[in-house]
Amino acid sequence: MPSLQFWAVTGAVAAWLQICAAVPYEPRSVAASCSLSSKETYDYIIVGSGPGGLPLADRLSEAGHKVLLLEKGPPSSGRWGGTMRPSWLSGTNLTRFDVPGLCNQIWADRNGIACTDYDQLAGCVLGGGAAINSGLYWKPHPDDWNQSFPPGWKAPDMQAAVDKVFARMPGTTTPSMDGKLYLPQGYNTISAGLGAAGWTSIVANDQPDKRNKTFSHTTYYFSGGERGGPMATYLLTASQRKNFAFWTNAGVKRVARTGGHVTGVEIECGGSSGVISVTPNTGRVIISAGTFGSAKILWRSGIGPKDQLDVVKQSGDGSTMVASDQWINVPVGNNLYDHVGTDLEISHPNVVNYDFYAAYNKPVQSDSQAYLNGRTGILAQSAPNFGPMFWDIITGADGINRHLHWQARVEGSRGTSMTLTQYLGTGSVSRGRLTINSQLRTIVSKSPYLNDNNDKAAVVQGVQNLRDALDKVSGLTWVRPSKSQSSSAFVDSIPSNPGSRNSNHWIGTNKMGADDGRSGGTAVVDTNTKVYGTDNLFVVDASIFPGHVTSNPTAAIMIVAEHAAAKILALPFPAAV
Repeated sequence: MPSLQFWAVTGAVAAWLQICAAVPYEPRSVAASCSLSSKETYDYIIVGSGPGGLPLADRLSEAGHKVLLLEKGPPSSGRWGGTMRPSWLSGTNLTRFDVPGLCNQIWADRNGIACTDYDQLAGCVLGGGAAINSGLYWKPHPDDWNQSFPPGWKAPDMQAAVDKVFARMPGTTTPSMDGKLYLPQGYNTISAGLGAAGWTSIVANDQPDKRNKTFSHTTYYFSGGERGGPMATYLLTASQRKNFAFWTNAGVKRVARTGGHVTGVEIECGGSSGVISVTPNTGRVIISAGTFGSAKILWRSGIGPKDQLDVVKQSGDGSTMVASDQWINVPVGNNLYDHVGTDLEISHPNVVNYDFYAAYNKPVQSDSQAYLNGRTGILAQSAPNFGPMFWDIITGADGINRHLHWQARVEGSRGTSMTLTQYLGTGSVSRGRLTINSQLRTIVSKSPYLNDNNDKAAVVQGVQNLRDALDKVSGLTWVRPSKSQSSSAFVDSIPSNPGSRNSNHWIGTNKMGADDGRSGGTAVVDTNTKVYGTDNLFVVDASIFPGHVTSNPTAAIMIVAEHAAAKILALPFPAAV
């Protein structure tokens, strides 16, 4: 008999299906290609269409302002003009980005999707990271705000923004439109072991403050059996307004500025470049190009530490770069962080593997038909079949609570394997650095992983806690670490570099804070997200996070964007700096 939790979840799905039926996901228009011939000016130009840029575009246009949204890459979702799809989606308005079960294809084929000017993976398509990720979706733990964010950005301050985001996208733990979970054997195996060890089952987004020795079904921002997310909500409503426009394939080279006043953005379009202007005196530019992209645009605009601006000056940008007496010296690129990823692997005879990679070109016919006909089945779930998610908090010798988010998924070296990935996020104090080279490519020049002994101790203790919890699961075999290897030796055996630890949850390069980076402080933007030394340039994306959140950051980025939109709209228009 289904549990009470099952009926609660399916009831929520039924309510969400009614919402989806009442508001079909049909945009007013697709994106336009960039145009250097345009002489229009805009109240706001937003650079980047990821989970930071899309909520901003919606809220600022909703307030009556004329908004232009610029995306460096091509359309992704079929509803916005995207065309990248396997043959079995031909004749539909779906692309590879729309079908949750095809999200893993990014690891097999990222041509035309991934940014080519970063040394780490990032999405250069409409939707940014929210178009290519696994759709995992979490309300932040209060510590996510309280431990590292500045005054005005603590948990009570953020609640209104949290409510706005989750009103637009409630999320679901059963993305298939029939309300069923498919191939749940992996979830059942791990959750039974955790429960037997005294860990508590929760509904994660109903209890965001209960993430210590707890576990949950996976929550996604998917809707209607498709990816959905900010493209199906924020972009959809923005696109219905006449005061909103958005261009794809519009790379931004730099902001055009005189001193601290920005007059527009210089875009690269079809092999040529030109300036798109903001409304004289009152117009604003918001950079939401992600942790790598936003830092790069600032550097090319003469904003950042001198050693990095000198590199840009010696590059192909040098002859057109803003004069050195106009440079703004703030620590762009410092404070780089990512969730520390530590992969464990178990095997259990009950686990059933599904070949999501084969589903791209040669899906099981019954599975593809179930998806096409009713958005049901395994392909409505995110690859590679996640769950459970579980959490642990380790208090370090320095008194800091470090939050561990665990992600279980059905993949590994054996047909019955599961990979259990630990993310170290909130509370970690290790940081790295992002820099730029003479080819204008961003580089992780200092790794942010486990540079602090207490960070490493938390990772080790978390691994040991999980091994102890699953020790009595009948039939479970430890693949990594082996039963004879200590948790400390196992953690030490994994190099602390992006190739081995990368979670692709990068944050921090344009840190927000009250300590002005021009005067020896650590912050690039103030608590209104405005770049120090400017009067109308803002950054709103994961790059402004002072520290990490516990879990996958997409929801937190949208929450930050909602909060930032309210702050920016409340600001007066000052005289130019």
